[in-house]
Amino acid sequence: MKCIQAVVENNNYKLGHISRLENKEADIKVSTGYWKFVPKSKWKAETRGVEAVATAPTLKETPKKKKTKKQ
Repeated sequence: MKCIQAVVENNNYKLGHISRLENKEADIKVSTGYWKFVPKSKWKAETRGVEAVATAPTLKETPKKKKTKKQ
């Protein structure tokens, strides 16, 4: 399975449309020049509506306690 993105708009697909196809079918479409290969993560983001991950604020490091030897 490969992911491809439309480079040229036509009657069936808008510019930027991403599809996931079998290897042979994807290779044929890309060879026409109307499609290009894209990473699977880009396909997942479009189909599943993944939002950008917000970075968590960094916590201040607390001073480490010194361990004392038991007597």
